[in-house]
Amino acid sequence: MGRRQLIGRAGWVAFALFAALTILELAAPGLHIPAAVQGLATAGLVVAFAASTRAWGATSIGALVAMLLAWGGDTLPLFTPGSERAVAAALFLGAVGGYAIALAPMWLRTVDGLRLLLAVPYAAVVLGLVIACGDGAGHLRPLVLAYAVTLALMAFLAAGVNALTWVGGTLLLMSSSVLGMSWFLPGAWVPHAEMWVMLAYFAGHAALVAGILRAVAVQPRRAGRGVDGFGGATLVIVEG
Repeated sequence: MGRRQLIGRAGWVAFALFAALTILELAAPGLHIPAAVQGLATAGLVVAFAASTRAWGATSIGALVAMLLAWGGDTLPLFTPGSERAVAAALFLGAVGGYAIALAPMWLRTVDGLRLLLAVPYAAVVLGLVIACGDGAGHLRPLVLAYAVTLALMAFLAAGVNALTWVGGTLLLMSSSVLGMSWFLPGAWVPHAEMWVMLAYFAGHAALVAGILRAVAVQPRRAGRGVDGFGGATLVIVEG
């Protein structure tokens, strides 16, 4: 096993361990697990991605920037009491935007009618989220609107790359929607909302990163026969 492969596997193990500890703390708060483990989980994902990436093109760089911003969103709010929601929302807006930029070149290689239909449910989620949470967001309403639109765009683009990115983007859309309702929708109540949010967040992040790694691993020599399909769409992905 090469050094890079070993580091990559260690990063995935660290991600899984710290993600499990974060969810365990939400399920059983009496354990007093430090909140910093959430950021450590994302850091493990950054290490795993960087060690597993062999070709640094626009998609890989965009995804890495997105992960670093997500790490900031998981970490910096601990040091900004009183404005933690604004800080987290701004950083995750950047992260989601970074993922959208990373996914767009692969999505654009083949535009399929079935793929375009996926915009309908994602747009509906955004519209419902903005209408429901608009008043409760107060002065953060423009930030919430920008985040919701960018999140739906990212999930839409992720759906057109491969099955892993589709699952990852959809789970991230779900986790952010539930979190937004718990933050900004008065009277909204989802049992164990924080735990489900983090579970969907970590699972979505892992699936999205794994899907991007799979997509950029396609070699030019496979362009004539390699296919990464979603539904009825056919997509040949080559990253320079």
